[in-house]
Amino acid sequence: MLPAQTGRMGSSFVGRAITGMPYSAQETTERVQTLADGTHITQPSQRVMHYRDSQGRTRTERTIARPPGVARAGSAALVIIEISDPVSGVGYTLDPRSHVAQPRQFIVLPAPPPSANARPTPAVIPGQRERPQISQESLGTQTIEGIAAQGERSTIIYPTGYFGNDRPITRVAETWISPDLRRVVLSKTSDPRTGESR
Repeated sequence: MLPAQTGRMGSSFVGRAITGMPYSAQETTERVQTLADGTHITQPSQRVMHYRDSQGRTRTERTIARPPGVARAGSAALVIIEISDPVSGVGYTLDPRSHVAQPRQFIVLPAPPPSANARPTPAVIPGQRERPQISQESLGTQTIEGIAAQGERSTIIYPTGYFGNDRPITRVAETWISPDLRRVVLSKTSDPRTGESR
C-alpha cells in the first residue's frame, strides 16, 4: 500500500547494492543485564523484519517495544520502516501512523577491495597505558535456521585500571555470517558492564 503523502527529500541512505541474493528474515534481539546486587533486568525483545529482492532493493521493518514500566495498556509498539532502492537511487522512511513517506537519496558504495577485510593491529606507544588484549578465533561453519553460516569469536580483555576497574574486564562477541546472503544471521555479546545480548 502506498503512503498517502510524500515528504520532501531528506538526508541520504548510504550502502552497497547486493544483487542476485534475495531473502526475507526476522531478526530478534534479546538483552539481559545483571546488576551488582544480582538483580536481572530483561529488556523486551526487539523485532526487525528484513527483505531483499534480486536487484538489491531492501525493506526493513523495526518494531520497538516499550519497556514494561513505560508501556500503557493498549499502546502499540513503535514501527519504523525503511526502504532502500539502489536501482532508482532513492530510499524512503515510512511512518505507518501518519501514512507519510520521507524520500532520501540512496548513495551506492563501491565494493571494498580484498584488503579491506584485514584487521589493523593496534600499535603500542611507549609510555601509554596498557592496551586491551584482543584475540579472534574461527568457529567454523554451522547451520542456523536452515542457513549455512561461518562463525568468529572476538575476545577483548581490558586490563585492570583501564576504566578505573579493579580487575580485568572480558568482553566476548560471537558473530555468524552467511556467505550466501552476505549478512549476519546471529550475533551474541557478553559484557559484564552491559549484560548479555543476542
